[in-house]
Amino acid sequence: MVDVIFAYLISGALSASVIPWIISFSLKLKLFDVQDLYRKTHIELVSRMGGISIFFGYFLIMHIYADFNSIDFHALIASSSIMFLLGLKDDLLGGAAPSEKFIIQLLAVLVLVIFSNLDLDLYLCLIDLPILCKLMGFVLLACSLLVIVNAFNFIDGINGLAGILGVLVNLFLGCCLVSLGDDEFAISAFVIAGSTTGFLIYNLIPGKVFMGDSGAMLIGLTTGAMCLRFISLSINNNESPFSSPVLITIALLIVPIFDVLRILFIRSMHGKPLLIGDRNHIHHRLRDLGIRDFKVVQILVVFTIITVSLVILVQNADIVTISIVLTLLCIFSNTALTYYRGRRLFANYKFSDILFIDTLNRR
Repeated sequence: MVDVIFAYLISGALSASVIPWIISFSLKLKLFDVQDLYRKTHIELVSRMGGISIFFGYFLIMHIYADFNSIDFHALIASSSIMFLLGLKDDLLGGAAPSEKFIIQLLAVLVLVIFSNLDLDLYLCLIDLPILCKLMGFVLLACSLLVIVNAFNFIDGINGLAGILGVLVNLFLGCCLVSLGDDEFAISAFVIAGSTTGFLIYNLIPGKVFMGDSGAMLIGLTTGAMCLRFISLSINNNESPFSSPVLITIALLIVPIFDVLRILFIRSMHGKPLLIGDRNHIHHRLRDLGIRDFKVVQILVVFTIITVSLVILVQNADIVTISIVLTLLCIFSNTALTYYRGRRLFANYKFSDILFIDTLNRR
């Protein structure tokens, strides 16, 4: 445990140490975040190169602690490097075409899934065909990672949100992986948490640097890998204290996962491009209520902690029941937020507008 704590601290120190240089470098080359007042609220010039500091701390410390004979290490570093470089290209040169971004994200995910020891084996598979079950598990892993990567990229809209959630999730999973005897992945979880913590020193109010796509997608990929590793080990370990690892993982990622699924559904119903940004994310909608950025972060973090605590307390209950409770909790919270936001913005907004206008686009 001492090793993982030290890895967390030193990766955070390294990440924080390079940010002044990144800010200075950005000033000289004018590498600032686009001042899009439709989706963003900052009016000052802020560097969007913060993902470099996260990758620097993560990459360096991982190489210090890594077992170079481990295929898991090489797969994780290779896939995270691909994802980081894709995001960095976006941060430096502007947004890539959605198809280009998806193909490169898929490449990074496939490298991780094919060459690492992430393996769910679809323990719920009822088909007595091992090859088909293996293929279904492979597809499930790849899709899960893609969803988590884009979920973190989607919620990176206000200072601290993606970063703080990434730190909390990885610290929790890191402790779980230590208890399950997987020191290699535990180190990775603590290192990405530490590197992100170092970045947050300069990102929280007032924001001096943004993580950009490079940081958000890097955190998303590594967090996804830790989640899937935790699920795999818990399922195959009879002594695991977690009887519902899948639901615990969903609870940990409840904010980004619900946000990305809701956004994609609504954009499809409204005939909008799925990967073109708008102001309909959960953090934007909370801000529309007049809540300041850091308060929004606090609300969503507390919501996550409450959800995880609830699932852990009732994890021995029927899995279908817990799933229904989580779904209803999200729907109720989203309905309340949508209604109060609608009433604040439009005097004649009605409760039925939540379904027929905001969701289904039936005007």
